[in-house]
Formats: sequence, structure tokens, C-alpha cells
Amino acid sequence: MSEMVYAPVVLFTYNRPIHTKRTVEALKQNVGADKTILYVYSDAPRKEEARTAVEETRAYLHKVTGFREVIVTTREENFGLAKSIITGTTEVINKHKRAIILEDDLITGKYFLQYMNEALEHYQDDKKVFSITGYSHFPEGNKKLPESYFLKVFSSWSWATWEDRWALFDPDATGWQQVKTDVDLAYRFNYEGRQYNTNMLLDQMESHTIDSWAIRAYWTQFRHDMVTLFPNKRLVDNEGFDGSGVHCNTKGDYLAGTLLEEPITMFPSEGVETTEAREEMLAQLDAKKAAYKRFLIRHYLTHPAEGAKKVMEKLRGKKN
Repeated sequence: MSEMVYAPVVLFTYNRPIHTKRTVEALKQNVGADKTILYVYSDAPRKEEARTAVEETRAYLHKVTGFREVIVTTREENFGLAKSIITGTTEVINKHKRAIILEDDLITGKYFLQYMNEALEHYQDDKKVFSITGYSHFPEGNKKLPESYFLKVFSSWSWATWEDRWALFDPDATGWQQVKTDVDLAYRFNYEGRQYNTNMLLDQMESHTIDSWAIRAYWTQFRHDMVTLFPNKRLVDNEGFDGSGVHCNTKGDYLAGTLLEEPITMFPSEGVETTEAREEMLAQLDAKKAAYKRFLIRHYLTHPAEGAKKVMEKLRGKKN
């Protein structure tokens, strides 16, 4: 990769100085970090109580070394995650034609940058590929699958794309109303009924109870019938399920995995969903749904006075 043009990394931070440091320090250990420009967007505090943590985060960021260049943008007003990512990604990708995107709770393995850059180079002319991710839905990999594969699933836990693909991103999620009336479309958008993407899309576009750029990116990829490249074993892990995050502020059923510590050498020939990966993904989602239902039934039987509605609220982390 000596002649490789390394894509810049765009990192979005807020008020988690410890998480930010772990993210940056892991990235510094990557092969190719010294050839990579690191752009950091530090959002302004939304509330006064966040100011100290934001300032601590910024103080650390201004001392970061180990990259080709470090460019820190400190917001004077609070953008929120969605606006911050959409705006910052657009600025960098319009300048460099491609970019790798991280948030401040993602820990990368040694060969994350190498994989992302090689994949960006490999699929730059394949217009069916919407993005690349270092995340895998299989914590320890899947023995039935190759080193990397395509899914019609988007991942916001590390991703990379090109200027022409990002130009397709539709912040208005044009046509989102169809998920309310077109049962077949909603079924497909929910990955054959295994996910709850329609719920998120409606929460974003109709009730405005969430502020998610990711569900709109997923909708964009879905509407254009495109794919994302995944590694079989994770090159990135998420440490944000510890109660520290604004959007992922409770512990869920997320399973940490062991990061891959060797290069990925195999890439699919073209941007078409890998049949075996789709089958394994559907099977995994079926297993998770069955386990969730069993847990709900057991909980309801042992806590009948709570009622089904209260049980559901409890499982979702809401206060009774």
C-alpha cells in the first residue's frame, strides 16, 4: 500500500474525553495512521453541564499527534449528532472525494485503515456499493462466510464511502410515507421482517422523536438497491454501551467481539449481496428475536402484576 492514497478519517466527538482518547489511541496504532489526515469535529455543549467534558475533550484533541495531519473543528453552537455528521462528512468528502467516518466510542483494530482503504480503492467504480464498514454482526466471525462479504444492510459503526455515493444521501428520506401503506416494501426494508427499520424511519420523519442520520442513510441505500461491504470478523468494536452516550445511553444486548489482528486479503468480485451472508444474517436475527420473546414470556410469568405494557417498557430501558 505504499502508493495508496489514504482516505481521510473524520471523527465526531462530543462530551466523552475518555472514550475519545481510547478511539484516537487505537486509531494511532493502525497500519497507515501516519499517512492519514484526521479531521475531528467537536460539537458544542447542548447543556451547560456538558461544558466541562466538552472542554476536556477539546484539550486532548488539540494535543493529538501520530497522523499525517490533525485538523480539529470546534463548533460554537450545538449541532447534534445527525447535523454534525451530515455537515462534516459532506465538507471532507467534497474535498477529498472519499472518507472514513468514526464516532467517539469506536475502537479499531490494527488493520482497520488498511482494509477500509483497500476496499475504497477496489470498489470505487462499482456503483452498487454504497459503503464499507469495519463492523461485523458476528462478534467472533462466522465460519461459514468468507473474509468479507456484501449485505443489503447499512452500518453506522464505522463506514466509508465516495463522493458520488454520498451525493445520493437523502436527508428528506423521499418516499418514506410508503412504509405505512406498502406492506411488501416495509417487509423488505425491515430485512424480511427481522428488523425494526420502519419504526425508526417513522420516528425520524413523522413523529420526530429521534434525530438519526443513519436511518436516512439506510433508506438511501435501500431505495437505490445497493450494498455495504462487511468483514467476517470485526475490525471495530463499540464501547458506547456503558451509559455515557447521548443516543446509546443504556446497556443493551450488544455483544463485544475480538478484533481481527491480521489483514483481510479477500474481497468479493462485485457489489452483489452475498447469498450465504444473507442466510446467516437472517438466521441470527431469527435467533435473537426468539430469545427476546422467551425472555419476555419468562419475565411476564414471574411478574404478572406488571402487565405486558410495563414489561415492554422495562425491557426497553424506560422508567416505570
